[in-house]
Amino acid sequence: MRKVSLLAVVAVLCLSTAAFADNIVFDLSPTNGITSRDAGNGVGQGVTVDTTQAISGMQFFLDSPNGGDFKFFIYNGTNDDLLFLNTEHVDPISQMTWVASPTFNFNLQAGNTYYFGVISNAAADYGYIFPPIDYSNNGLTAVTSGNSNYSGYGVPVFSSSGSAEIGLRLTEGSVPEPGSMVLLGTGVVGLAGVLRRKLML
Repeated sequence: MRKVSLLAVVAVLCLSTAAFADNIVFDLSPTNGITSRDAGNGVGQGVTVDTTQAISGMQFFLDSPNGGDFKFFIYNGTNDDLLFLNTEHVDPISQMTWVASPTFNFNLQAGNTYYFGVISNAAADYGYIFPPIDYSNNGLTAVTSGNSNYSGYGVPVFSSSGSAEIGLRLTEGSVPEPGSMVLLGTGVVGLAGVLRRKLML
């Protein structure tokens, strides 16, 4: 009985972790170069959508020696309509790493192209891929004709085109509702109580 109870607790904890983890649905990596941008200038990568896909976050491969406030955003396929924007504070990063946006919900519609961008109020380095590679996953295809460059931290706007691909990951997953977290917590506490009683017998 003791082994069964221990296995039950471990199983619940593993399932809860898996249930709330983001799943990477698009992974344009690894990068093979680094491009530097000063404060108020950023980069973006285009993605063409063949299959409608809901995403919950984006990640860019970057470093930021002094840290800063990073804006993550989505433009339409012609880079003239800002569709989404949110901000995440990033502590100083000395080595290149994947940095994630805050969790959000956004539907990528089949037949459209979107540009995913990032810009900071501080200097940062961003990973890129050159020459561009063909990459597609889950009905999402990387635009290989070149990256986008953006300027203006307040409201980032398209400034020019580049010739590389920017390292980009897109994730899907949901933030657990408060009720779900309470239910999970209650279940774990209950299992722990059962385990404790059995161990005392």
